[in-house]
Amino acid sequence: MQVRKRIKSVAAALALLFSYATVAAVPATGATAAEQTLELQNTCSVEEYEVTNWWKAELSDYDASLTPVSYEWTDTDETVTDDDIENKNVDQSERRDPPQAAELGAANPDPGSFVITTYGYGHGVGMSQNGANYYASYAGMNYQQILEHYYPGTSLINTETAGSETITVAGASGSVLDLVSQVVYNEVGSTMNPEAMKAQAVAAYTYIKYYGNNGHDLRRKANPPANVISAVESVLGEALTYNGAYALTTFYASSGGSSASCSDVFAADIPYLRSVDSEYDAACDPYYGLRQSYSAEEMRKLLENALGIQLSEDPSNWISFTTGEGGYVSFVNIDGQVNIKGNRFRTMLGLRSPKMECVYGE
Repeated sequence: MQVRKRIKSVAAALALLFSYATVAAVPATGATAAEQTLELQNTCSVEEYEVTNWWKAELSDYDASLTPVSYEWTDTDETVTDDDIENKNVDQSERRDPPQAAELGAANPDPGSFVITTYGYGHGVGMSQNGANYYASYAGMNYQQILEHYYPGTSLINTETAGSETITVAGASGSVLDLVSQVVYNEVGSTMNPEAMKAQAVAAYTYIKYYGNNGHDLRRKANPPANVISAVESVLGEALTYNGAYALTTFYASSGGSSASCSDVFAADIPYLRSVDSEYDAACDPYYGLRQSYSAEEMRKLLENALGIQLSEDPSNWISFTTGEGGYVSFVNIDGQVNIKGNRFRTMLGLRSPKMECVYGE
């Protein structure tokens, strides 16, 4: 399938806001079962540019809820119909191997400059929307298998209340079908594989249930088409639980070939938010292997302004990564003076993913 897309950008970098947010895990009965404290961050931005065959929606703000970034497929050669929603997943014997990721070659920074390579788009914790689409399209996975893959150890239930309950998303209250359909339309558009749209619907509904029927930081897109509504309706009321409580079903645009463990990117060690393979992202994502260069003076200003420190005169000592599961940077040591989370470092620099590598040119 040939797809023609164009990047839409966020104009300017927003200030970094790191906070600890207490979030309640809501069990299937509706009662609070547990509270978890997460280290989270506000937002990052991207510069305006174009990439052939891809269109990226505006970033959702990252805040104390792990809000994901969204993207949308447009101008395809295929039309998704309501009949597609009823199709069974492809027989596993028809599974195709993923395309091979392009060889990037070694980063070669100019003397006195840094090159940072990133892989994927978003925090990387939970479900990759890009990966879900390709697991459905290439590997023949249905939505249950996609959810099991990205949220291992969770259980799929039906609340049996979705037909009558009222939820709130982005300040609007309404039915589950109406609002979740709008969230799915905003997050993945209308031309993804139907099984990926179903997985997104379950993840979005679970996320809303986790926060007590309030998707306070999710975004909606009005007037979802019939195939999106049909996909949501086919899984209406289905949600993921862990140990009897609703799961924190975070999601994002694309990984760098594997998802991240929550403890590496944020703070909490959540059993079902661990690093898993997402191999299609390494071959089918234009955000895989993006490189950004910084002069030593640019890097000095960024780090000193953000952290309130004075760096030494040796730039080769300024940045040292500790890498966690899946290749995501868990901590960055800055000049031997301070340790910060890798995800905070990437927001300071306006990078797309905490799965990254840094090389300094001597």
